[in-house]
Amino acid sequence: MIKVLVACGCGMGSSQLLKKNCSTVLKNLGIEHTIHHTSIDEAKSTAHDYDLIVVGENFVSHLKVKDDTTVIGLKNLMNKKELETKLRESGIVEN
Repeated sequence: MIKVLVACGCGMGSSQLLKKNCSTVLKNLGIEHTIHHTSIDEAKSTAHDYDLIVVGENFVSHLKVKDDTTVIGLKNLMNKKELETKLRESGIVEN
């Protein structure tokens, strides 16, 4: 099981939608997970607790993570295909 964090600027609307989409994609890929949504400010301080972090591309550089944490930056937070592709490219999902 992987621990997933999704974040947006305020931690309300976009991150809630991203949480739903991310959970759907992970379920479809057969990946057991727990998922939490938050603001980018909170994510900065809790990033070390997660295996996977999904944010908008503009927030990737704001996060300092441990070596075994994967950070995925999305151009379009609502695009499930982009998320699936980047999950595969990251090695979280076997092709």
